[in-house]
Amino acid sequence: MRIRNVGNKVFYAKFLGRLAAHNVLKDSQNFLPKANYEARYGRFPRYFSGWYLYVPARDLAVGEIVNKKLNGLDLVAYRNKAGKPVIHSNRCRHMDGLFGLSGSVVDGRIKCEYHGYEFEDGVPQSGPTEFRNDPKRCIPCHPVREVNGLVMFWYDASADDGVGEPTWELELPDVTGLPRRAFARSITPTHMAPLHENIVDDQHFVKLHKSNNYRSDLKVYTEKHRFRTKNIMRVDAPKFGVFGGLRDAGDELEINMDTDFHGLGIHINTVRIGGFEALAIHCTTPIEDEVTEWTICLYMKKRSLPRRFDIPTFMNWTYPYAMFGQTYFLHTQDRRVFFESAEYRFFEDAPKGFQKVNAFRRWIQEELMGEERPMGKNSIPTRYDAAAK
Repeated sequence: MRIRNVGNKVFYAKFLGRLAAHNVLKDSQNFLPKANYEARYGRFPRYFSGWYLYVPARDLAVGEIVNKKLNGLDLVAYRNKAGKPVIHSNRCRHMDGLFGLSGSVVDGRIKCEYHGYEFEDGVPQSGPTEFRNDPKRCIPCHPVREVNGLVMFWYDASADDGVGEPTWELELPDVTGLPRRAFARSITPTHMAPLHENIVDDQHFVKLHKSNNYRSDLKVYTEKHRFRTKNIMRVDAPKFGVFGGLRDAGDELEINMDTDFHGLGIHINTVRIGGFEALAIHCTTPIEDEVTEWTICLYMKKRSLPRRFDIPTFMNWTYPYAMFGQTYFLHTQDRRVFFESAEYRFFEDAPKGFQKVNAFRRWIQEELMGEERPMGKNSIPTRYDAAAK
């Protein structure tokens, strides 16, 4: 691909640098894009309460501190004496020293190197007696869950420090039967909500993926923090060279994708193509108002030497790279074409053909924001039914 425009060259150079930094380094602030605060629209919230990814578990070793700025907060994560992740403010309660700058963790205690004060699970373990016994000197810790190789933390949008009791429990699917794992992440200068609308939008499956036949249905959700859809897409099967074996089932491939949103921080996508199955967990964590860190976590069966070059074999070898490449491409295009120069018109009725986007917006406004949303010309109701549990 030849890039003639100088502005495009600069953009893609920055993007590739950001991509490399975020998949090698753990601190999400490298190559941080500039937030576009002018693009904000109306009173749409900056952050939402929910479970968010802090870091993949493999990136948080015993004795290590990982400092990140998420949801507008300066946070640190480390493992306590029992090996469990702890996440709290980066500031020491003694004199506001920074743990992440030069701190250390020994035997599960985080130590501020400014004056040597130590904390275990946010509780002071050193210093004068009056300091250790003062509850105000404790550092509030976020609720944390480590599941599927992910360290997730609860963010409470109603609290100034973001710490609060979860209003729903984290429920991620069992991946014990899908031991092969791959992770990739980057940062996009958008809010979480418009970023997810690309996933919800039916039109992009038809236009971008060249689907011959696409069907999408809203599924009943029984908890207000969840939004679910069932998607089936048929595309032309490869018809050349060694890929002819992929056409055993006919001239088209049927792709099944079930989508499940848990708040705005977690999007779970189950993909089935022929005999191949993979689970993708997309985690979107706000860094600040219009800058979001997104991480793709893929789970699938282990590779094996093929007896024949069939669909499961082909997809198992290519799916991680194709999935990552496609998502990176989509996010760069979204950044360039839409979110960089346009307002996010959340409170407006989406045009005809985007009814599912309207349902997604209705779910956010009515269930996550607790407001009423009038039915527009192109609106369809969401399918919430508490009695269906």
